[in-house]
Amino acid sequence: MLKKAIFEGRTMKEKLLNFVIALLGFLPLAIWSCHYINFDLWYDEVYSLEHFTLTDFKTTLFYYPAPNNHIFFNLTSQLISRVIGMRDIFVIADHVYIFRLFQLLITLLTAYFSMRIVKRYFNCNSSILIFVVLFTTIPLLNFSLQLRGYNMSSLFLVMLIYFSWNYIENKKRLSGIVVLISSFLLLYTIPSNVYFLATFWIVIFIFWVYYYKRKQGVLAKKFRNILMFIAAGSLLSMALYLPIIDDVIFNKFSNREAQGAFYSFKILFEVIPAFLTKRYLLLPFMALGLFVLYKTTDTKEKLYFVSLITLFFIPFILSFLHQKAPFSRVFITLAPVFGILTTILIAKFIDAQVHFKYTRIIQIVITVYCVFIFVNESERNHFIIAENLVEKGKVDQGLYRNYYLGNFYAQDSTMKYLKSVYRGDPVFKLNQLDQPSTDMYLNKYQIPFTTVDSIGNITSQLIAQRPVYILTTFRKNTLDDLEKLSGITFEVLTNDYTFTNIIRVIQTPVR
Repeated sequence: MLKKAIFEGRTMKEKLLNFVIALLGFLPLAIWSCHYINFDLWYDEVYSLEHFTLTDFKTTLFYYPAPNNHIFFNLTSQLISRVIGMRDIFVIADHVYIFRLFQLLITLLTAYFSMRIVKRYFNCNSSILIFVVLFTTIPLLNFSLQLRGYNMSSLFLVMLIYFSWNYIENKKRLSGIVVLISSFLLLYTIPSNVYFLATFWIVIFIFWVYYYKRKQGVLAKKFRNILMFIAAGSLLSMALYLPIIDDVIFNKFSNREAQGAFYSFKILFEVIPAFLTKRYLLLPFMALGLFVLYKTTDTKEKLYFVSLITLFFIPFILSFLHQKAPFSRVFITLAPVFGILTTILIAKFIDAQVHFKYTRIIQIVITVYCVFIFVNESERNHFIIAENLVEKGKVDQGLYRNYYLGNFYAQDSTMKYLKSVYRGDPVFKLNQLDQPSTDMYLNKYQIPFTTVDSIGNITSQLIAQRPVYILTTFRKNTLDDLEKLSGITFEVLTNDYTFTNIIRVIQTPVR
């Protein structure tokens, strides 16, 4: 009885510690969601909603003027908007949290399948660390609530991995069907996902050849079936792309020539540090974990690990061979794969510890460390984004920092304030960075405006004692231009660090 009581006590303690570690792991996502769940819409989100979601189904499916149309994602958004009865962009702008909650669900599913991969296929007792690793990866969070198809792409890639391996181990028909569907949706969400789908197909093909030549017919047949499922999903996607295939392949963005032969590897060396998110103290644990994995795991686990490594790196090689210039955000789909690899290595090292006490101490230290780095980097990014734009005229839009996630990006409240001081006077947009969101929020508050390309176009509209309002992203340059003019006075109505600056200009009366 005493032994049983001790065992049950230890089990309860383990469960409590697991809960605490998981809770800490989810804390960054909770913080992020509270801040961004109803955050203002930005350029691509507004453009996608107006041109591909709040339209008819034919437009969503068969209109492809630019890669902004992440077709399956926009189709999903259209269905949500119809179900809840929100078919007006201004109404959605006030209730954007509904659409971002759906993205949050996608993020949670991605984390779930990532955890299942680590736990089931690598036998990691410390698989619970996947949550803190994923949710302190800033690029992943940057896209976690965004109304675009990148987050969805990560989910379909992780599902493709999980259910392919599940089919190979259990040969369940349902897993094969999910592989087909995941392949189809991965490609149909964003065409550039072909890099990842092709890489995974190559990995499976190599396994098939290996087992076929070793005359292991049962395994070879399973890998052959996976190849067929992926091919079927890809063909189905291509069939739906067929009416717009020229626009998909030859648009000005997907057809951009690479800026130098090794452009894709330059992107690779941007992606890895961004995914690492300055959690440099994880590297020694990863190195030790690699040694443990090499020494202690069986062949199957090693092959799975090599598969993930291949899946992470080969897309950049395919991009290099393609010699086009994809945006770095194309590769955000790989963020969960990086997180899975990181967690496997750390977990292998931790699980190798003999004493339960040391295992738990290392788990907690790593969790607290990752959360600390996340909080520090998130706050630092807000400052850098604002400083870069206001002081240096530099626009951040990449994997690690994005202007539309900065605290200074407050389009709705800025236009609402303009409405409060607006008395029917002329409003001009000059050097405004995010045109779609600015236009949408101005229209929301029924403020007429004119877009101009120089100060001269504005000053020619000045009438004595009647103000005009200038909206500009690049505050410093605009103020420098106004300083050069005589016969006017001007006042900045917004804070020093604001994305859309409101400048009131009045002509000085002639005496």
